[in-house]
Amino acid sequence: MKKNDQNKILKIIKKEKVFNLSELIKIFGNRMEVSRKAQLGIIQSLGSGYYASPEMDPFLATLKVVAKYYPEVVISGRTALQIHGFSQDYVNQIDVDIKREKSLRNKILKVHRVLGSRHIGITKINYHGVELKIYNIERSLAEAYRLDPAGPDFYKALKRYVKQGNINFDRITHYDKILKTKVMFHLQQEFARD
Repeated sequence: MKKNDQNKILKIIKKEKVFNLSELIKIFGNRMEVSRKAQLGIIQSLGSGYYASPEMDPFLATLKVVAKYYPEVVISGRTALQIHGFSQDYVNQIDVDIKREKSLRNKILKVHRVLGSRHIGITKINYHGVELKIYNIERSLAEAYRLDPAGPDFYKALKRYVKQGNINFDRITHYDKILKTKVMFHLQQEFARD
């Protein structure tokens, strides 16, 4: 490969940041060459046929893959809690919700099929330069309750929510009713302690 061609490829990788295998085959010519480039550190493999620029943090790169190739999903679960700053747990698969009628399988994703009525509180945020479709903070707090009802993970998330100061009682009440959670009850207890 000529030096000029190699520089063009490196510019493309830095500009685009994430790729699927078929896109890289168009750039490098075949799977074997893609594999060689990953071994040389020119690209990093994220798994399941996705690759990223080697400078990217693997978690951010995987989020970018989700945003680019799966625009219909909503970031949820422990991943949403981490992004909102309510958890510091390690995330090895990105939690996503899709409507129950849909189907999706991929090893980098932990897919949850949810009823349309529970597909609420969706917002878009910019997380370290990656545009994400994610549940809003209060919906994510309800998710924390569903994952760990009245357990330590939920209480950590609740305390972090209270500490940030922007408490939206109406949203919490609304999500409690629809999702059958008890976040408001625990929030009131938290205020009663103080």
